[in-house]
Amino acid sequence: MKPWKRIDPTIVAKIDRRTVTLKTFIDNRGDQQVFALLHPDGQEFVAVIAVTTDKKVLIARQFRPGPEKVMDELPGGFVDKGEAPETALRRELLEETGYVPGELTYLGAYYKDAYMNAKWHVFLAVDCTRQTTKQVLDDSEDVHIDLISIQQLLDNARHDNMTDTTAVLYAYETLKKMEDA
Repeated sequence: MKPWKRIDPTIVAKIDRRTVTLKTFIDNRGDQQVFALLHPDGQEFVAVIAVTTDKKVLIARQFRPGPEKVMDELPGGFVDKGEAPETALRRELLEETGYVPGELTYLGAYYKDAYMNAKWHVFLAVDCTRQTTKQVLDDSEDVHIDLISIQQLLDNARHDNMTDTTAVLYAYETLKKMEDA
């Protein structure tokens, strides 16, 4: 199978807080296909499984309008243009939680959805310590920080109680070893 050929025009529209990109392709049969995708081309995000010195996992608890419920999420967010993912991760972790990582490990990247122009970079941070109690949030953010056990994180990932479940999979074996140690 060959990738489809992308053709112009690409149309970008801002709707509320989201960017929608319309991409047009010629498929392998020669037919034209148009897709509406979330985010601008090349958008990157970061997410971190942040574990404190006493083996508690930092969770950013927020209301999510899609499922219309409060969900646990991993701290993270947008990688700004020209910013390295690790730099973005350190910034987002501090802004959302007030914590800084002790040791930081890059676990990899993935595409969350086939209809998004975005890549998520996943990190594991251990020995995280609180540097400040002040959060630096966007006007639309209402983030409550909680500390949960590693087992609760794994349960949340399995039982529809959180987003970022793929990130938890990236760290699963390491988390199980940490839990057992």
